Amino acid sequence: MFEGLWRSATGAEIRLLQCGDAVSGTYTAKPTERDAPLRCRMLVGAVKGDNIGFVTSSAASRSIKSWTGHLFQDDAADAPELHAVCHATDWSMPQPDHPRTVTLTTIVFRKAAP
Repeated sequence: MFEGLWRSATGAEIRLLQCGDAVSGTYTAKPTERDAPLRCRMLVGAVKGDNIGFVTSSAASRSIKSWTGHLFQDDAADAPELHAVCHATDWSMPQPDHPRTVTLTTIVFRKAAP
């Protein structure tokens, strides 16, 4: 159900392999700065019905991202969509900046290839 290549409108990609309730694969985000390299990160997680959760590191050092998403398969849509929330933590900032070390974002991935 989740296996394949998924792509967001910003160009981020997740490539998933599914074996039962287990998922693994890669997450690739476009760099936010010109000099930052495009990096592919391993991910691992689990599936329960139409829901998925996985964890990956991010390109920034000392940070990690966790994702929770729900699969939408609308008959009128040309491809299934994965609506996800990303929770990112970053331990590289000094203690007074702690509120900025945790971010939440939403993203929609569309299935690009099986």
